[in-house]
Amino acid sequence: MIRYLAIGLAMVLCLCSCNKSEIPQTAYVTAEDETVAVYLNKEDTNEIPQVSLWLRYKESGEEKKLILTHPNSRRDWWTYDSSIVISTDSIATISRVTILSYRNNPLKLLVEGCPDYRNVESFIVSEDNDSAIMLPANEGLLGVAIEEDLLIMETYDYYNDGGRYSKIDAYDFNGKLINSMNAKTHDD
Repeated sequence: MIRYLAIGLAMVLCLCSCNKSEIPQTAYVTAEDETVAVYLNKEDTNEIPQVSLWLRYKESGEEKKLILTHPNSRRDWWTYDSSIVISTDSIATISRVTILSYRNNPLKLLVEGCPDYRNVESFIVSEDNDSAIMLPANEGLLGVAIEEDLLIMETYDYYNDGGRYSKIDAYDFNGKLINSMNAKTHDD
């Protein structure tokens, strides 16, 4: 009888430990496709929160933390004219994620966050790399042209005589600017 109790207890312990998730219970799904679910978890309640980004692969059940943001990692990013490569630990915060890759391709994400309540920072992140491509767009993603694998991003710039105007930029999934259009209503 004791042997059956020991076997039963061992099975219960195994089931409990085997089903334990590494993803925090407070995390929520922010993006999902047929192969992966992407979770965000606010690690603190600061004004600009530290956020962790987690992946759960549906077929294998494997889970991993991909990014832990650092809210104090500030850059003068608005001075960049083209995409730059930065370390993922230089991402200040994340509030939105878009899955860019297709089934059977390495996972690629667009992660966005607003660390200053005005400008949106956008990064292309691959699951197998500790670096990210920072796009010089400050108003975020408008959409994805799936057939061409293009990110349609919005940004703003300033007239020489004051005031702002919008720009629409198309980037490939490697951060290369493909085309740009501005919405200037008058000449400088």
